[in-house]
Amino acid sequence: MKHRYLAPLCSALILPGVGQIINRQIIKGLILIGLTTLILLVVIIKLALDLSAAMNQAFSTDMGGAGGGRIMEALRQRDMTWLWIMLGSGLVVWGYSVADAFIHGKKREIDTGEGA
Repeated sequence: MKHRYLAPLCSALILPGVGQIINRQIIKGLILIGLTTLILLVVIIKLALDLSAAMNQAFSTDMGGAGGGRIMEALRQRDMTWLWIMLGSGLVVWGYSVADAFIHGKKREIDTGEGA
């Protein structure tokens, strides 16, 4: 398969940075994989902390309604700004990875004479 198609598909569907590794941009690929992992960890930790705080709040105070409804109400009261910032950052990293993999895959094919 041509690099201009394989590299962005791998970056889009497997993990951002894999396309860069396919294009022999090892350092850039590892940086993107590390950045993606860091963003994912921050999102998971933030969600876990918010869920824990919401559950404590829901069951320590009388908010009315059933247990699940109280947890959802407590979650709605939480500030989710960091979550949205990290999700947006993840989308930017993902988009950059796909576009960069396509551009450099196409350039690599032209330089090596593989594609037309």
